[in-house]
Amino acid sequence: MIATALVSWSSAAHAQVNVEPLRQQVTDAGFGARISASATSYAGNTQGVILGTSALGGLHIERQTSYVVLSGDYARLNGVVSVAKWFAHARHNYEVFGWLLWEAYGQIESDRFRRVTLRELVGTGPRFVLHRGEALELFYGASYMYEHTKLDTVDRSSAGEGDAHRFSNYVALTLRAHERIGLSSVTYVQPRFDAPSDFMLLTVNTAAFTITKLLRSRLDVTARYDSVKPFDVKATDLELKSALELVF
Repeated sequence: MIATALVSWSSAAHAQVNVEPLRQQVTDAGFGARISASATSYAGNTQGVILGTSALGGLHIERQTSYVVLSGDYARLNGVVSVAKWFAHARHNYEVFGWLLWEAYGQIESDRFRRVTLRELVGTGPRFVLHRGEALELFYGASYMYEHTKLDTVDRSSAGEGDAHRFSNYVALTLRAHERIGLSSVTYVQPRFDAPSDFMLLTVNTAAFTITKLLRSRLDVTARYDSVKPFDVKATDLELKSALELVF
């Protein structure tokens, strides 16, 4: 199944994606893919362009499940670049028991306005099924995560550049509120092992509405907090993204 976004809007934040709705699709059908793209051009009082794209794909075979997520955003208005970021994430799950999965993942990203030239990470750990029902699913994941970050800032030593070993925790919730309404939320907390006051917090929340068999709308609300960051970067980022999706 491929979903193509017809309309999307977002503010400058970051490129994290909620894969829980895709996970449900992959579990039910064995394969899933979603592709979105948007382009807006301005002329006259405002001149410039806003571009956005993302692609999610997943495959489920017996006890093995894999996901790949790619996304990028660029905005230039009146000669000023307001958004420039890209993101790639790959994750693999192996079902050990019905209540326990083992995860391995890797990620690479760049975000000009968080001063992140390049951030690379890999991690592995268990994912626990806390509840699995027709209407509600709840998961908890914990993993060791190695992170390497390069920053474009003068205060690199105090802003989080270099290597870090983190304890990544997350809670993932999916709720089928109605046959036409799906809600999901993922919240990550990632402190450093050697300096717990250095932590990242990220929450990605999604509401998906089925309009017809071929048309779906989505609303994503994302918040991120970095306790250690460059002096000229805000600790908190917020993003609101809406989209209409054509589903096949």
